[in-house]
Amino acid sequence: MISFTSFLSNHAVVQTLQRAASPAGRLSHAYLLHGTKGLGKRTLARIFAAGLLCGADERPCGQCNSCHKVEKESHPDLMVLRRQADKSIITVEQIRTMREQAWLRPNESERRVILLEGADQMNPAAVGALLKILEEPPSYLVFILTADNMDAMPDTIASRCVCLELSEVPRLQAEKWLVRQFPDEDAILIDRALLCGGGNLGRCIAFLKGEREAASFELALTVMKSLTTGREFDIMTALSPLEGDREGFLQLLTDLDQLAGQIARAGFILPESSEIAHLAAGISPARAIRIHQLGDGLRRRLILNGNLSLLLGTCCAGLRQIMEQPV
Repeated sequence: MISFTSFLSNHAVVQTLQRAASPAGRLSHAYLLHGTKGLGKRTLARIFAAGLLCGADERPCGQCNSCHKVEKESHPDLMVLRRQADKSIITVEQIRTMREQAWLRPNESERRVILLEGADQMNPAAVGALLKILEEPPSYLVFILTADNMDAMPDTIASRCVCLELSEVPRLQAEKWLVRQFPDEDAILIDRALLCGGGNLGRCIAFLKGEREAASFELALTVMKSLTTGREFDIMTALSPLEGDREGFLQLLTDLDQLAGQIARAGFILPESSEIAHLAAGISPARAIRIHQLGDGLRRRLILNGNLSLLLGTCCAGLRQIMEQPV
């Protein structure tokens, strides 16, 4: 059932949205949910959208026809906009079409809701088109934006939204949740999923359900281990299968960022994984931060349709420089 109580952790963010969706709540015209992919932004955005369109006292009730329509994305007062499968960005044409529909008055509810997934995947033209409606929206319209990478969000957009950051679930809580959801799964594999995702439940689930996700994470581990040996050839060998695989490279950058975060924390907090402890012995927190910065820049260029071969080469060169730089 769609409800705020079903969302795990991030209680402060949930309470903020719950209050805004209540009949007496103070509502802004735009909200931006941001945080690493897999934290549940898409799920929480739909719960919030259902709350805004639901007519019950406790919103969303999860039982009414309006809530069911939001779950199916068939509500006439809800518009969901996301990157098209054959595109690397949200196009300006999509935003212009959305902008025209934004002025249609609500059909069944008091409001219209526009849910824009992956708002950090827009080019400058799309950003400019969105800004026009964000600056002066109709009174009945509420925007809900989601973004994985806040650094890629233009300040002009973020400054016009209530920005709410989602964080990871505590590891112990994540482990208990995974055991409940996957009661027949091997304990070793659950532990491996936690190494991959930590408190990011979406990433843990993807590891357990998807061969591609699991293979990508193992590749990221291989790259990290190569950094501890200082052998550039090992890095080039590890990255070579990604030639021509844009989505695979994007996933690898996400996995490297996740590992870099765990390694950086290991410099100050005893890691729960022996594998992270081993990597942290060869990669300092300073180098882990540089890996994050490298991946962040590459990810932004990749989203903007940068040349894949060139970006793979840049990745190899950047990792080599990180190995060679003094701490």
